[in-house]
Amino acid sequence: MNKSKEEIQAALGLDVLPDDAFMALLATVGDADVVTGPERTHAIRAYAPEEIEKIVLEGAVGSLLAHARDESKRSLRTVGTDAGVSRARVQQIEQSDNIEIATLVRIAAACGYQVGISLEPIKPGMRAFSTVLQGTTR
Repeated sequence: MNKSKEEIQAALGLDVLPDDAFMALLATVGDADVVTGPERTHAIRAYAPEEIEKIVLEGAVGSLLAHARDESKRSLRTVGTDAGVSRARVQQIEQSDNIEIATLVRIAAACGYQVGISLEPIKPGMRAFSTVLQGTTR
């Protein structure tokens, strides 16, 4: 793929020029169209670009939990009961970006999600690390 950042921006309808990491990813994919992806065992929800932008810009753990609870179609009370916290505490956490990891794992599990943590290197030449935190609901 020998397209410029400007050509990629125009072709994909991006608001900003793609960064070097995105260009490198495109280079590894090549010019071929992606026809199929991995088989899914569950339904996949499509997100509008504005929704993705909102999630990325907010970036708060509480906001992510609120989206997970909404997606799981579970009430504050049900999630709280399964996570071992009150309905009010779940609501408080959803409106915060300060949360204990153990509580995060329990609430995510109550919504049907796992919590993954990744450490991405700032400097080139360092390895990235990631893990999925294990938790259970009550």
